Amino acid sequence: MMAQEPSAYLRIVQEDIKEGKSAAHVKSEMAFARAFAKTAFPNYVAWDAETGPSQVWFLERYDSYEAMEQATNITAAEPLRSTLNQLDEIDGLLRTLSRTIIARLRKELSYTPVPADIAKYRYYNVITFHIRPGRDADFAEFRKITNDAWQKAGYKGRRVIYSADSGAPAGTYFAIHGMQSLKEMDEPLGTSPSSTAKLLQDIVISWERTLFAVNPKMSNPPKEYITADPDFWAPKSKPAAAK
Repeated sequence: MMAQEPSAYLRIVQEDIKEGKSAAHVKSEMAFARAFAKTAFPNYVAWDAETGPSQVWFLERYDSYEAMEQATNITAAEPLRSTLNQLDEIDGLLRTLSRTIIARLRKELSYTPVPADIAKYRYYNVITFHIRPGRDADFAEFRKITNDAWQKAGYKGRRVIYSADSGAPAGTYFAIHGMQSLKEMDEPLGTSPSSTAKLLQDIVISWERTLFAVNPKMSNPPKEYITADPDFWAPKSKPAAAK
């Protein structure tokens, strides 16, 4: 079951979608979600990129690498294996690239002043940092200074930090900010103190911000999400209008 608090690990499957193929890709991923829902494979949530290249992220939550192995074993067993192979042949025609990243929670770098309500989140702001080799300790100091400033200011926005363990260049960090509405973008966001500007400039090779929208159609959500908000996660189809 997918808890509300950050998991120890995320397996992030990133798919770049061909131009004009987004609708077909949604239908293809819905078939994947139906196939997974019939098994013990872990639940996952799909994020559609609202900014940047046409891309979808699928996020699976794990407590350990052993749990990831167990999930892989599920996909390797029949009849799911054959089903996934068939679906992947179709889905592959709609993608230009796909990659898988395993990211580890950095609780000591995160800022979580209020409880999460993941089932109600509809958007995510993700900042991807690429840190210079050997500057991880400096990045940790940057996060500490920033978090202390936010706490003193009473800022309530959560920032959960993950670092890439595998599948991305060393020094890759993800700062994840979930939102229930884009209205939150109109409110003052927590920003780093001006004193950290020079530090960040010295330690960061590059960074980018991407806005994602949660896509329930391509997700395989846990029951607790559906219970919390059935109209979003499992809407009932409307009956056809009478002629």
